[in-house]
Amino acid sequence: MYKEQNLSNTIFYSDLDGTLLNNNAELSLECSQGLKGLIDKGLLFGVASARNLTTIARMLHGISLSLPVINLNGAYISDINKMQHIQINGIDQVIKEDILESIKKHNRGVFISNHKDNKDGIVHYGLKNFGEEWYLKDRKSCKGQLLISDDTLSNVASSEITCFTFIDNKEPLEALKATILDKYSYGVEVHLFENQYSKGWYWLTVHSHLANKSKAIKFIMEQYNYTDKLLTVFGDSMNDLEMFNMADTAIAVNNAIPCIKEKSTFVIGNNNTGSVVNYLSTLKHY
Repeated sequence: MYKEQNLSNTIFYSDLDGTLLNNNAELSLECSQGLKGLIDKGLLFGVASARNLTTIARMLHGISLSLPVINLNGAYISDINKMQHIQINGIDQVIKEDILESIKKHNRGVFISNHKDNKDGIVHYGLKNFGEEWYLKDRKSCKGQLLISDDTLSNVASSEITCFTFIDNKEPLEALKATILDKYSYGVEVHLFENQYSKGWYWLTVHSHLANKSKAIKFIMEQYNYTDKLLTVFGDSMNDLEMFNMADTAIAVNNAIPCIKEKSTFVIGNNNTGSVVNYLSTLKHY
């Protein structure tokens, strides 16, 4: 039987870029204050993002989220208020070592998200193009982000690797994606997308097969005894598709890609007008 969602019987997860954040990758002051007020009233709200915990914390500074943060597409499930990880889903050891060898053999530029000595970092190797330089500059601007250049990849090999990020034109990354999927089959989760803040440059991210938003939400609902609640999600891109498939209510922003709109329960306004927070503000308390 259909149950209407409200702020008491539902947990809410939203994507960040292109969904909760505006086109400047920011949450407006009005939206920030509105979200804080709703959480203070009991809203169970979390974010599920391809970004890492450090950058999410910077963007949502001052907001005490009431649900764990899903970051790097589910490679990490984290308590953002304590800046601690609850679960880490690293890439399989054999796959990790094989990809590292391939990177060195073909001298590919890469960013490697990793966890070592209780610290998250980003290792970069063999950078060549403007898209990679944009990423490096963007991460350098984030206070607290640990960035390390590694000319041999020897140091990162002993760490827990949670994501490989390759940045290039679309065609070579499509070929690399096909090679990775063919070689590692179900051992990896991959996403290929255009960087919306640096148009023309595409990113290919490679995670463990355990790292996706829907699996992370399922873990959280079970671990925190939310299985009796409804699930509402917000998104705009392909990495939101699996959580759309599992949700009771899946809400696409108007700027979402077509297949996300097709899978949605309904469509709200675009990400540039605070549509997610505006929608949450309309829900009733019971």
